[in-house]
Amino acid sequence: SPPESMAGPYLFLDWNASLRDVLPKRSATHPFALDCSPEIARQAGTYLKHSMTGGLHLNGCFIDDRYDPTMGYDAHLVGEVAGPPGDVGFVKLKGGYSWHLPVELLRMMVLGVNDDDDVNRYIDSKEDVDSVIGTSLHSSFNCGLIRPLTFNGLLGTNKSSMVPSSDRFYTGGPGQLRGFTPAGIGPRSNKGGSNVPGGDALGGDLFYTSTLATSIPFPSYFSTLRQNGARIFGFANAGTCVSTIGLLGGGGGGGGQSSSLLGLPVWNQILQSSRVAVGGGVSVGSPMGRFEATYAVPMRYGPRDARKSVQFGFGFSFG
Repeated sequence: SPPESMAGPYLFLDWNASLRDVLPKRSATHPFALDCSPEIARQAGTYLKHSMTGGLHLNGCFIDDRYDPTMGYDAHLVGEVAGPPGDVGFVKLKGGYSWHLPVELLRMMVLGVNDDDDVNRYIDSKEDVDSVIGTSLHSSFNCGLIRPLTFNGLLGTNKSSMVPSSDRFYTGGPGQLRGFTPAGIGPRSNKGGSNVPGGDALGGDLFYTSTLATSIPFPSYFSTLRQNGARIFGFANAGTCVSTIGLLGGGGGGGGQSSSLLGLPVWNQILQSSRVAVGGGVSVGSPMGRFEATYAVPMRYGPRDARKSVQFGFGFSFG
């Protein structure tokens, strides 16, 4: 793929072949025992993954700041198909968008300020010129779906009919679903390793995350932070990560439990399993990426979710 610093949108098509060796963690006290759940242990071994990946990235060319935007929009769509001569088969789709609108621009649109002369007169009438690029509204949505493929029985063994855990979706963490740890929600095993008493995260075949936020520049008396583009923001985010193999009638298990909601329609499962958190934080864009520190209060969560209120994150997009 082109480097991330490339200007403008781009399409890409990649051919991938990799030999993977899954080695479950061993017990520290019993060297012949595994320190993981049976679901993870069943995926142990070596397998070949052969796939084609293609997609479209707008690459941040329609936003004012790649890492801490206040105006514009961005989007991406990626698809992957894995199959022979590899040992695993699946189709995977993932996409998302983000949208950013300055409140002052929205106000100018409502008041009918629509040409250069009107804009100049409007700015001159303001006591604080910085208000034109002050408060901004933000939204983002990301989702993905994986379905196993057997290629008419060519990949029909128990192991190959499962989507590998490394290719499944994991949800949670800064920039994605704040208020929860990375892989903090979604299907889990009944038991986990010694470091995961709540059960190993097994990943899901369907996920979504959505964020609504508003941000303002730092007050002028924090001159250093303000000059470096730091912003204060409040947010509400929601999301889920589920296993829908049984609900959609697919073959081959997903390597994890589908929960007691297996008999409900897919959309009911998505709605009932959605998690919600609200909070606030500080963000700043840098040449290396987006840094943020947040405090979140989970409002809707499950008994086995891994929650975390105070988080520090680094990423390459607004989530």
